Amino acid sequence: MSNSRATKAVKDAKEAVQEETDTAALSAELKELRREFRELVDQMGRVGKVSAHEAKTAAKSTVRHGKEASEHLVEEVADYWSGLEGKVVKETRESPWKALGIAAAAGVALGFILRR
Repeated sequence: MSNSRATKAVKDAKEAVQEETDTAALSAELKELRREFRELVDQMGRVGKVSAHEAKTAAKSTVRHGKEASEHLVEEVADYWSGLEGKVVKETRESPWKALGIAAAAGVALGFILRR
């Protein structure tokens, strides 16, 4: 039985050494995973900053283009109304009775509409 006890002791010692080796390997892997996780978090932070900057730049560009388009539209509308005003003044000077008749008819029509 002493041989069996010695075999068991050797076996137990081997298992203990194996467990220590496994624990050390797991500890090393855990440290590596922590390091990689920190790197991943740092990288995600950098990507987030870049994406935010790109979004801000795109928004500024869109606002600038929208502002330019609206200014152009305002100029077109002002030109149209200016031209229309010139036509009305010209027509009124050329045929004042016609202009007076149109204004009277518009007034009567507006009166009917507003009375209801």
